Amino acid sequence: MTDTLDTLHTGTAPVGKSRRSVDIFTGWWLQSFGYALAALYLLYFVILYRAGTWIVNGNGLPIYTDFANAWAAGIQALHGNAAALYDPAELAKVHAALFGPTAFDYPYWPYPPTFFLILAPFAAMPYRWAFITWDLVTLFGCVAVVYLIVQRRPGIALALAAPFTAWNFLAAQNGFLTASLMGAALLLFERRPAVAGIFMGLLSYKPQFGILLPVALIASHQWRSIVSATATIIVLAGISIAAFGIGAWEAFPRQLLAQAGLSLAGPTENWSYLQTVYGVIHALHGGSALAWVAQGAATLCAAIAVWITWRSHTSYSLKAAILSAAMLLATPYAFAYDMAALVIPAAFLARDQLQSGLLVVDKTFWIILFGVPLAALVSLGDNVGGPTFGGTPVGLFAAILLLGMILRRTIAVQPTAALNH
Repeated sequence: MTDTLDTLHTGTAPVGKSRRSVDIFTGWWLQSFGYALAALYLLYFVILYRAGTWIVNGNGLPIYTDFANAWAAGIQALHGNAAALYDPAELAKVHAALFGPTAFDYPYWPYPPTFFLILAPFAAMPYRWAFITWDLVTLFGCVAVVYLIVQRRPGIALALAAPFTAWNFLAAQNGFLTASLMGAALLLFERRPAVAGIFMGLLSYKPQFGILLPVALIASHQWRSIVSATATIIVLAGISIAAFGIGAWEAFPRQLLAQAGLSLAGPTENWSYLQTVYGVIHALHGGSALAWVAQGAATLCAAIAVWITWRSHTSYSLKAAILSAAMLLATPYAFAYDMAALVIPAAFLARDQLQSGLLVVDKTFWIILFGVPLAALVSLGDNVGGPTFGGTPVGLFAAILLLGMILRRTIAVQPTAALNH
């Protein structure tokens, strides 16, 4: 018991006992591996770009992808016609006018009008530069937050090398933005809860990831964060109305209700792209009722874990890790690019391991957590945007494994943590 208490106070684990040294986070080889893998990603992106199969085609015209939908939305907002985005027929016309005929399209715009405030500056740029700038700015935010959490340079290398980082960068989706806001909120929560609430309010651009935030805030009696987050949402809504008109807010709830039945229960939906319990049940040919029950059970279990830990004397790093991992499991609507935010719970877990040492087989878990998504990404081959990576539930597997690692550690250290209080 003395050794364990010394471990928590000094941050050095007694080697050979239940916790081991954290050389896995400090060796030079880890940075070398991370940066080398990130360089390979970059080389692959350059090859795709020069081949005219990424960002723009051989004629310099935009390639219709995930980011194209966001860029088109920003343009509509700048032109004062944001409400049209919530009408599928009008949205199709917008896409056709900007990108011409395409073999596939995104028939719905599921985001609240506050998202236009973020997209509008990028929509003012030519498509090529908007795509690259969006990727780099949001990636920088994500990597910066990870570094501030871990405060070790290998954290930067691993964030860049994470398989879901490459996937999100390829699609220029908003996984980095989600990770940045989630990580910043939790990083500031301990000492500046009101400022943390601002970042929570900003995260409302993807409200499905905020399901468990009220659970944690109420469990920890952080009323200042609740007030700050609520005020931020109200202010953002007011600014979006002033900038883009009230029409989008009138259309948004109506279309969202109409989309709910199609995007989460449609018979032609490619369910395997949803990296959630709900999506997996459907992909295995389960019915909607079973899928909702399974997702509801997963969400309830995640909420219970958050409630118990946030009311306990568990270290804050583990509380933040549990909440950020559970947020990705609690929603029925998440894709592979959303799983770029897994670097946040991973960073908080790593921070706690740096402070208190590794548990037995933690290294093996880290290798599996990194290796399985990487193997799926490598198997993507030339099928960019195809079903191999984005269409398998590897993100759900990674989120469950990571949350399991965090809960295992929480249970292992909980008795000792309680003694310190």
